[in-house]
Amino acid sequence: MPYPRLHSVVALCAGAVLLGAASARADSEADFFKDRTVTVVVPTGSGGTYHIYGQIVQRHIGKHIPGNPSVILQNRQGAGGATAAAYMMHVAAKDGTVISEMTPGMLTDPLIRPQLKYDATKFNYLGSIAARPFVIAVWHTAPAKTFDDLRTHEVILGTNGRASTGYVLPVFINAVLGTKMKVITGYKSGGETNLAMERGEIHGRGNYYSGFVGVRPEWIRDHKLRFLLQIGPKHPLLKDVPHVRDYLKPGTMEAKLYDLLEVNFNVGQAFFAPPGMPAQRLATLRKAFVDMLADPETRAETEKRGIEFMPEGHEHIEKLIADGFKAAEPPVVKRLREVMGVDGKEDGGKKKKKS
Repeated sequence: MPYPRLHSVVALCAGAVLLGAASARADSEADFFKDRTVTVVVPTGSGGTYHIYGQIVQRHIGKHIPGNPSVILQNRQGAGGATAAAYMMHVAAKDGTVISEMTPGMLTDPLIRPQLKYDATKFNYLGSIAARPFVIAVWHTAPAKTFDDLRTHEVILGTNGRASTGYVLPVFINAVLGTKMKVITGYKSGGETNLAMERGEIHGRGNYYSGFVGVRPEWIRDHKLRFLLQIGPKHPLLKDVPHVRDYLKPGTMEAKLYDLLEVNFNVGQAFFAPPGMPAQRLATLRKAFVDMLADPETRAETEKRGIEFMPEGHEHIEKLIADGFKAAEPPVVKRLREVMGVDGKEDGGKKKKKS
């Protein structure tokens, strides 16, 4: 004879046990974070939108972490984001007190340069604030006025290091589309690179479109910039700017190379924690990140500061990475390394001398 009432009581007791366990875990997480400091690592210098996104996370995630820890910002610029990535892989505490922002090339740079001491596919992703289009932009006095001009006029671009997207993409575009962009490395931040453009030291740079909107909106308003090419997610305000994919024939080696590089932009302005974290601690950070993205105050600050806000959770980020790395077949990786000159071939530019 069935005992439905008994089954109900057992179910209620089991539910109470689960709720009690969840409450105990929450209390444990609050006890851990209380009076601690969480560090948000920014993989670039100040003066650009990477720093702004880092500031937004710093200012808003703490109130969504149990125990309400204090949150600080730490810039670890160098090698186009590789310095911060190696730090997160090997040095940063794995207890939830250090998280980092990623640069777009952070995922694929180790494929190009195996000597880089990290594997970004092993990071624990928390989510992304926005996927942003990348542009090749030049100062209004530069010799190139259109994309076609890049094939006949040498244009000098600036960036921080050879692992940066501001280096990788122009060199890639030179190889597959026949452009003549020369890339000078050694600038410490986006802000310093922008000043070099104003001074006429360089003609332009590769940068997120919102990097100009959020930091130098007057340049767009006053037509100080020309946007010659876009990469990654298309932007409605750039509908007249040609896209790299428009010039690539589907199924070709060049298109496969681009498919692999584009995963960096589809992932967007993501944040992550080191590998090897306790599962419950990681779950706590992921929930806090999602709650922060849903917080109206977070969105309000992104809008106020003129940067994109198109949030995604960690599941979406992980799927994009898994799908994107399907293109990382040995022949594609080999060709990508050749294009980037890691075998001693022309790399597209000389290093800027330090004064």
